[in-house]
Amino acid sequence: MKKKEFDNIIKEKLEGFEYPSDPPLGSWSKVKGAIPASKKSKEQTKVIPLKTYWYAVAASVIVIIGLFIGLNSTSTYTTQHGEHLAITLPDGSTVRLNAGSKLSYKRFFWKNNRTIHLEGEGYFEVEKGNKFTVSTSYGTVAVLGTKFNVKSRTQSFEVNCFEGTVRFDNAEKTAYNLLYENDHIEILDNVLSQGKANTDIPSWVNGMSTFEERPLQEVIEELQLQYNITFKSDKTDLTKVYSGTFIHDNLEIALKTTLSPMGIPYTLSKDKTTVRLP
Repeated sequence: MKKKEFDNIIKEKLEGFEYPSDPPLGSWSKVKGAIPASKKSKEQTKVIPLKTYWYAVAASVIVIIGLFIGLNSTSTYTTQHGEHLAITLPDGSTVRLNAGSKLSYKRFFWKNNRTIHLEGEGYFEVEKGNKFTVSTSYGTVAVLGTKFNVKSRTQSFEVNCFEGTVRFDNAEKTAYNLLYENDHIEILDNVLSQGKANTDIPSWVNGMSTFEERPLQEVIEELQLQYNITFKSDKTDLTKVYSGTFIHDNLEIALKTTLSPMGIPYTLSKDKTTVRLP
């Protein structure tokens, strides 16, 4: 058969032939569609809603802030005029806070950081343990376990050691003093002096304020703290030296025992809130 005749036969056979619109079942598209997606692929394509994500972030931040605030929280105690306060610290140590005073300390990790910040006057009975420190504007008082009194007022500073050993470092950390039983130091007009305490407990703990050769100005300030009164004076010499004691539960007796022996007349207002001096 000649080539031309063969081509004509093939052409006739192909005329009218239609190709199927769908690929056969064995085609790649059918095979690919028949393969199920793996579990891993589904997990990888899982999407977390944006709102849920930010809620989680905000909650984490709140927890962190709350933890930070909690660990840095401070316990603070304040006494008003004429008020005394007994405080028990986390280790069982005790503090008696005199009138017009303020005490604060960090609540957490107390055993490793027994530090008190004091403004005013406090009598301490400290349990033995790590170093116990009282921080004041005049310097720090450090002990391991003892009984002592710290008085840190605007014009003066005093430390009395009644038991054990106390160390005082000045605010500049340039000098220190060691105090043993019955030792006493004070700072007045920026001058430090040492002496001996003549009692086994501060007199104010027993409801009295005792002074030995102290300026009248200091005595008047203590009267104001214990009785919440105001002194007014024009000419009275407040640098006069006073030695004696006044009680905390009777204003009129307190005034008589302090001012009368010094020959200073005074007038107490009817509402007992103001004392007028010459």
